[in-house]
Amino acid sequence: MIGRWWLRTDVFLHAYLVMVLGCIYFLFNFIEGISFAERAGESTLFRGAWLLLYLLLMLHVAIDRNRFGLLMLQSHLYLTFIAFALVSLALSADPAGSSIKFAMYLLTTMFSAWVVISCPVDRLVDTLFRIGIVVLIVHVLLFPVIGSQWDYDPLHRPTVLGTQAYAGVFGHKNLAGAFFGLMVLICFVRMLAGPRRQFGWTLLLMGCHFFALAAAGAAGPLISMLTALAVTFGLLLVVLGHRGAASIYWLGLAFVALVVFAVPSDELYGLVGRSGNLTGRSFLWSVWPHFFWQHPWFGYGFSGFFNELPNSPVNELTSMAPWNTEFGSFENSYLDAFLQFGLLGGALYMLLLALALWNTIVFAFERRGMYCMAPFAMLLFVVIASANDSSQLLHNYFGCVLVFWCYFGPEARLQMAPRRTFNRLRVSEA
Repeated sequence: MIGRWWLRTDVFLHAYLVMVLGCIYFLFNFIEGISFAERAGESTLFRGAWLLLYLLLMLHVAIDRNRFGLLMLQSHLYLTFIAFALVSLALSADPAGSSIKFAMYLLTTMFSAWVVISCPVDRLVDTLFRIGIVVLIVHVLLFPVIGSQWDYDPLHRPTVLGTQAYAGVFGHKNLAGAFFGLMVLICFVRMLAGPRRQFGWTLLLMGCHFFALAAAGAAGPLISMLTALAVTFGLLLVVLGHRGAASIYWLGLAFVALVVFAVPSDELYGLVGRSGNLTGRSFLWSVWPHFFWQHPWFGYGFSGFFNELPNSPVNELTSMAPWNTEFGSFENSYLDAFLQFGLLGGALYMLLLALALWNTIVFAFERRGMYCMAPFAMLLFVVIASANDSSQLLHNYFGCVLVFWCYFGPEARLQMAPRRTFNRLRVSEA
């Protein structure tokens, strides 16, 4: 009986999504008495939870091996990218140590493929929606307990609400901001496409997620969410065939974009309580070419640049910084991709990402589900937010899951003959 419970697809799906969403990430530190300043990867319980999920993933893949294998055989770009990533890994300074992290990254991409063959888009959106409600309630209830005990912003910057940043058990304001930004978009899609009787309370829930995002003090996710929201609504007008309204809307959006580009950067960032140096990101981006051109073709390998070896390249970066700090990325997923995979692997990854975005647009116009706009909205949010964080290349984060989910699907967008076989397998095993 217990074995059957663990094999249930919905239980495994919820557990894996909760982990990659980061909503209990630092709870492991709290349970084991480890400071929030430490990474949750230092927790034995955290590592054990991931190991269990990986074992269950391989078990589910083995059960769905026919459908999974068919999907993989059609994913030529993915297989080519993995091959180049393995070459970069083999040429890195620490192939043994980096192999563990790359294996976890690979397993997360495999989870994305498993979601495609096992979970329709509407069901995934509903699952995320329910998780968002539970996390929001816990997030609010924990404020009296830990809200005043932890300083989530070392620079003590106020949020757009004028309050101190609050990230709850996320432990970091950007993790909280990304989660609630994603939930705002999911609520938005459900509000437009779901039953009318749910419109009011979905709108209320969307406002609550927006308030939690603003209270987190994460400027990047806030801007990314607003941009994704505006573009998604514009695409929805086109998909619904409202040509006149779509033309006016996109002209207005283009005018707003021109105004934004015309405003001096310091004044623009000042609207969200930030400065033009983007909390040190401008320094990281300025020195990135120096390191990239040392290994331009195959890069440093996955996590080959940021590691704890005595001769690690990150040590040189630390010595160049105008302040004493440790870096874990270049705070830009695209720069990190080219740094880790090189020009060849990085170009393949960019092509893979472009195809994923294209798949979401095609899926939106096909309108095969109630929430056909959801994949586009969620992926666009990740794509924009990744310009100032490394979420796409984190092996245990939702950004990685979402990119490959959209690349593989979002509902197995295969060639016509294999697609018919896939659909027959899906119906027969449902």
